[in-house]
Parts: sequence; C-alpha cells; structure tokens
Amino acid sequence: MTTWVPPLGTAGDGSLVRTGLPSAREDTRDCPVAVAVKARPWIRAAPGSPRRYERLQGFTLKPLMDMLDLIEHQGVTVTQAMEDLRRTRGTFDRKGRPPAHPGLVEWTAVAASRYLAARAAEEAEGAARTHPVRDEWVTGQVLRSPDHRGATRYEQTAWGRRYASSDGSVRELWLLSFGTVNEERSKAELAAAAHTVAFGVPSTAEYGEPYRPTEGLPSARTTRPRRVRVVGVGCGDGGSAVLIDWDMEEVRERYAEHAVPALGRAVDGAEHVPGSGCVGCKALNGCTALHRAPGVLALSPGRPRPRRSVSASDLRAHHECPARFHLTRQLKLRSPRPESAAILRGRAVDAWLNERHTALPARGCRHVAGPEDPGDWSAGGHALSGDEARAGARMIAEHAALCPLDGLGPGEQVRVQPQLTCYDPELDVVVIATPDLLHTRGGGWIWRETKTAGNHLWEGRPLMRTYPQLALAVLMMASGVLGGDMRRSRIELEMLYPDDGGLEELDPGLPSVVDEARAVVAEMAGPWLRDTSYPPNPGRHCVGCEALDWCRPGREHLGTPPAFSR
Repeated sequence: MTTWVPPLGTAGDGSLVRTGLPSAREDTRDCPVAVAVKARPWIRAAPGSPRRYERLQGFTLKPLMDMLDLIEHQGVTVTQAMEDLRRTRGTFDRKGRPPAHPGLVEWTAVAASRYLAARAAEEAEGAARTHPVRDEWVTGQVLRSPDHRGATRYEQTAWGRRYASSDGSVRELWLLSFGTVNEERSKAELAAAAHTVAFGVPSTAEYGEPYRPTEGLPSARTTRPRRVRVVGVGCGDGGSAVLIDWDMEEVRERYAEHAVPALGRAVDGAEHVPGSGCVGCKALNGCTALHRAPGVLALSPGRPRPRRSVSASDLRAHHECPARFHLTRQLKLRSPRPESAAILRGRAVDAWLNERHTALPARGCRHVAGPEDPGDWSAGGHALSGDEARAGARMIAEHAALCPLDGLGPGEQVRVQPQLTCYDPELDVVVIATPDLLHTRGGGWIWRETKTAGNHLWEGRPLMRTYPQLALAVLMMASGVLGGDMRRSRIELEMLYPDDGGLEELDPGLPSVVDEARAVVAEMAGPWLRDTSYPPNPGRHCVGCEALDWCRPGREHLGTPPAFSR
C-alpha cells in the first residue's frame, strides 16, 4: 500500500525521489508537503502555467559557481575569469542566462578571491592536497518494484564544490555561505553530506532525467575514499572551518543515526505549513491551508513574473533603495559589519519579551522581574552592557504595564512571532507577516507589534505611513487571514522608550482604516511589483547599509573605498 499520496494541485510521476542537503535540515519554518513534493522532480503543478523568467539572476551563487568552474575545470586564469565576469555581468556568454545585478557582480568578484584564498590557506596549513572534481557525487538505489511510497528510484546529492586527492583516498565537499562560515548545520545535514561524498558515484544528468554514472573515468576518480572532509567557507569574509573529518565507518554510523530518519521524514511530509516555501511549491494550486486574499496589496496585475513573496520589511527596503532590497532581501547578501547599538538593543528587548510570552501557562509580565543586572544582561544571544543595557532594561519595565497577556483567560490562544501567510492569486504573490504577538480575546484576534525607540514618534506623520507593517496587518486581517470576530479584533502598536511607553490601536473593521491602509500599501507595493532592474538610490540611508560593500554608487556617495581594498 502506498503511504505517500501526491497532494491536490499536482500531477505526474512520483517514482523518482531525489534528496539534497536541504531535505535533511528539518527547518521548522519549512512546509513538509512542499519539501516532500520538491524531492520528487517528476511531480509537477496542475494545472501548469507558462514558465516565467526574471530579467536578473536570482540565484546568488550561480555567477560565483560558474566563475570557479572556469578557473578550476577549464584552466582559465583568475584575471581572465574576473574580466569575463564583469564584461558579461555573470552570464559568461551563455545563452538564455539572465545577467547579474551590478551589486551581485561586485560581490561575486570579492567572494571568488576570498574563496580561492581560503582554499590556498587550507593547503598551506597542512591539509591533504586535493584537486577539483567536475562530476557530481550521487548515491542511489533502483528498486525492482514500487515501495510503500510508490518510488522505484532514490537519488541523493550534495551541492557544493567537490575535491579529491590524486589517489582518491580523500574526498572533500566545500559548502559555501554568503557571509561567515555556517557552523550551525544540523547533524543530519552533515551526515547526509558525508555519506554522499563517501559513497557517491561520479554522475551527470540531463534536465528532468535521472543521474547516470560518468563513463571512462580513471579508477582514482571512482574508488571509494578512506576519509571524507566537509569544509565550510564564508564567501563574505573568506573564513573557513573543517565541519567534519571522518573515516568510512564513522560516516556509516552518523548517516544511519542522524540522516536516515531526517530524510525519511522529509520525503514523507504530509502537513501543510504556509510560509516562504509557498513561493516554489508545486502543490500551491490545491493547498487548502494557504489563505487566498485577492487584492490584498490593492494592486492590479502587471507583467507576468515568477511567483514571489513580499513582506512589509521588503516593501520598506525597496521604497528606500531598490538595489538594497534586491541585494539584501532577495539575494540575502548582508555585510558582516556589526549592527548598530540601537538595533542590537531592540533585538535583545524583543528576545527577552518573547521568552516571557512563550512561558506556559500564558501570563502577563506585570509581576515578572526584569534583568537581574540592568547594566549587563543578554537575551536570544544578544548581549548588552552599560547604557544600552540599562535603557533596554527600562524598556522591559515599561512593557510590564502594557503587556496584553495580563488578565487573559485560560482558554485564549497565544502565538509568539507566528508566520502569517496569504496568497494573492491575481498577482501570484505570497504575502508574509510575522507579528510580535498574537492572541485571542473574547472571540477576536489581537495583533500586537512592539517597537523600541530612543525618541518619541513625530505626531505629524500618520501611524501607518511611519510603520507600514501596520497597514499590511490591517489588510491581511481584513482579508480574514486569522478569522475570528472582526468586531472584537484590532491591531496594536506598543512603543517602548527608555523613559516611557505607549499604545496605539487600529480597527481593521473600519472602512476608513482599511482605505488608508490600501493607499499606504499600494504606494509602496506598486513600484516593487513593477521593478525589474532594482537601481540604487544613494542617500543618507547609505550609512550603515548592509549592501554598501557591493554598491559602487553608494560608496561613491559616501566616499567609501571598496570592501576588498580595506
């Protein structure tokens, strides 16, 4: 009996199951159905739609990987590869390849130099000398008849840069991160990577086809290694770290203990959890868990684009500078520079309140003590000391009188920083919001946003224009994303200052409030919806911009030298 059934809104053949390292991560924000469907490349969305393309490269590492392929596999010099990168804007003269944003070109040039330097430093420190491997390592199993999932073929891959010693006794997989080395990869992900590297057969595959072993390779390329290394490298700062260095027995043990159960759960996923995964999900058309909200952004459809997601933070970033939005929000390229003291303080206060609000049973903060030492405390990994710590402690004390959980009945629901998602089918846009706190009261929903600030709000500016996330919250709540009694529902803004606190309310059931919210969201979302080039907008906001290192116009505006020259 088949235990995995293709979800509604899909069609095709589920006999091929192909997993990669993301399948083993088990991120709680991922949708299990989306992960399971993605692991079946022959399952497709039904009804299908024409394939749509963006005008700019959207895969951050694609230009870098192509550039490293030229250097490592085709013998192109670093200087020539750099020239080709800039001349072609990352397409390397390949037909049908979208060009990269100028900021991505800048980042790729820096990342390539840092990656190659990290490789050289690893060997200089005495690591075994290894050489680039072109073909992917793939493990697999072909069954004589369909198993309980309806599968007849399993394949497992591990995306990254591959290397092996001349005799094949050592294999390496280098995993790239955008900023610093990601040393928090799960045990299951690392075990899956090690197993694929250790037992994988050099293979290639045409689009939409199973992998096939590469023929005619020397024995050193196909022999199983004695040791496996997985190395993490941060393309943002050039740092590297050996994440695992195992012999074959340890690979087998760790794979069986950690990866096999995780991969099994991934391919068997049957729960719908709407979120950012909806953007690429092949089962979206039939998903009943995703709230449909036509017109939620108050816009008419424009040129057909691939499905996208958007949040209030996205719209705010795009409104300030389209280039910053594209580089930091879409491509996830953020400078490793330390955050400002005010931002760090806000994160610490936010984390402190989250810890208190998630306590069970739910109770208010009125009688909960603040930090034991107001001058030196931390929360959520954010440490504060001195004046910033004392200011944050006073903000926590101000919150105690405003906490919405005080007096809340035992039968009410409380959700701390939940991810709310709705879908506008007319725009093909997934809208995402993460309230600081949600709770029910008397049949309605209360949406609470909490902000910390050093200075009081300017009273002359409308609230929803100052904080557009409130406008988006109004539209999402008015669309019914939460349900409940709209007459008893409201949106609250809690402002915390070092010496004061206050509360503002919005009624999403009032037509005038909804109309104002539509105007605010449409004004910000319209340019975002139509933008295809994401030009820079230099100004005061360039100071402290996370994308400044890769934005030439921004650096010229501030007179700042390129990142790689510092």
